[in-house]
Amino acid sequence: MLLTHPLSIDEVNGLLSENFVRIFGNIVDHFPAAAIVILKKRPFSDVNDIVQAVFSYLDSLKVTGKLPLCCRGKSNFTFSIFFRRKRKILHLYPDVLSQLAYLSQWPPEKEIVGTDHLTTEEKRRLRDLNNRYKEKFGFPFVIGLKEKDVWTVFSEVVSRLQNDYEKEIHTAFDEVKNIVKLRIHEIVR
Repeated sequence: MLLTHPLSIDEVNGLLSENFVRIFGNIVDHFPAAAIVILKKRPFSDVNDIVQAVFSYLDSLKVTGKLPLCCRGKSNFTFSIFFRRKRKILHLYPDVLSQLAYLSQWPPEKEIVGTDHLTTEEKRRLRDLNNRYKEKFGFPFVIGLKEKDVWTVFSEVVSRLQNDYEKEIHTAFDEVKNIVKLRIHEIVR
């Protein structure tokens, strides 16, 4: 179902289940399970009610498990399926740093100020930061790009490379939540 305009909360509450999942199925990248779970929470009182339903679902992903190989010996916290599931979700997001490093012009719908001015050396540095990030954390760098320039992205990745694994999972998931919130606000007025 293609949207031609943002939906009212009454329209959202009145959607057939399959249309609801089709419309909200990508609020978390390539993860329609979030839409399926929040579908059961209807009726929603307003757009923020939808946002909170998704946040609650994302925050509820908990059970114990093992630390992934890339991170064993690097942290003292108890790894859980909570982190495994969150890590799986993070893997669904595009590798933004690679895209920035290899493209001279970012696609217009995702335009980031400054990408067309990156020098060869800056692109090399971005690729290096990206490799370090993925090696350290085992998932792509996730950041909400709306209203950010390439220099902010540089600064963020440098700063977040200082995080331990647990803190970065939380930070990356806060970015996922920001992206989710923006997407929901684009769908519902």
